[in-house]
Amino acid sequence: MRKVLTAALLFSASLALALSGEEVMQKVDAHPSPSSMQGTMVMQLIGKQGKVLTREIQVWSKKSDGEEKMLIKFVAPADVKGTAFLTIKKDGKEEMKLYLPALKRVRRIAGSQKKGSFMGSDFSYDDISNLSGMKIEDYTHELLRTENQGGVEVYVVESTPKPGVDSSYSKQIVWVPADTFVPTRIEFYKKGKLYKVLTNREVKPFADGKYLIPTLLEMENVQSGHKTVLEQKDLQLDVPIDDAVFTERFMKKR
Repeated sequence: MRKVLTAALLFSASLALALSGEEVMQKVDAHPSPSSMQGTMVMQLIGKQGKVLTREIQVWSKKSDGEEKMLIKFVAPADVKGTAFLTIKKDGKEEMKLYLPALKRVRRIAGSQKKGSFMGSDFSYDDISNLSGMKIEDYTHELLRTENQGGVEVYVVESTPKPGVDSSYSKQIVWVPADTFVPTRIEFYKKGKLYKVLTNREVKPFADGKYLIPTLLEMENVQSGHKTVLEQKDLQLDVPIDDAVFTERFMKKR
């Protein structure tokens, strides 16, 4: 009986010391991130029957003066080569643009289009724009439970958009290991039903461990069975990137 009481007391103490959902997500958000990043990305589109389409992409991103910019440019294969996607966030607003070389023009991505598939992948335009993380102040966060995975405590947090927030999903459930506070799994729900699952299959340290960056990501559409894998390679962090990169002129450049 004494052992049972001791175990119960220890369990109660661990619950009392557990972080709230809000505190967990604040720790996720507090992770240092590079002021700039450039590299290549390999995108694999994997059909339900296992057929794989591979695309190669160049990526540039930069943060300065409260502004976040990212440019994605497809370099292979030939049918998507030259296609470019630009997103700029500032003062709570976001602008998205897509350049289609076949049409030789730039078009804006706005409204419900942001929730559409990004270049036939399982990521939406919003998903790609938010790869660095959600804007946590736009959500309420509830700790659902903790799990033990390989000796590591993992927080499972439900994040729900606040009233008035335009979100692609009705809620997200995030798995956050206590040793890194880098999410390893995110479930995306629409109207209460599981829609997609993002898995960070590989997280690597950079700059002597200053940064922890997911370098292998998989997004699965559980409705269709289709998957998209993104592998980030040859990353260069905190390097100078000219603002001219994040312009329509550069988007059109071959």
